[in-house]
Amino acid sequence: MQILAALGENSINIRTRAVRSLTGVVEVDPDVLGYKHIQIGVRTSFLDQSSSVREAAVDLIGKYVLTSVTLIEQYLEMIMERILVSRWIHLHYYKHSY
Repeated sequence: MQILAALGENSINIRTRAVRSLTGVVEVDPDVLGYKHIQIGVRTSFLDQSSSVREAAVDLIGKYVLTSVTLIEQYLEMIMERILVSRWIHLHYYKHSY
């Protein structure tokens, strides 16, 4: 899938567009979120260096994960990991900014 390949591009804009394109695919068929290679792409996007890519990934999962118990089970660990990383960054930033 070319969308997933675009997640590895150097350009932030291309990676962000790739996640948004994936959102379009998921709008048509939410079941694609259950595919292992899609989950890997979402995890990669959750941890991307760019906040716009991370935000697009969170938006994607936030819209669809609650539509299925299976998706909740598949993405819960990723969501929790994202929250912990975000919390760590927030605490680390404010700890060192004073």
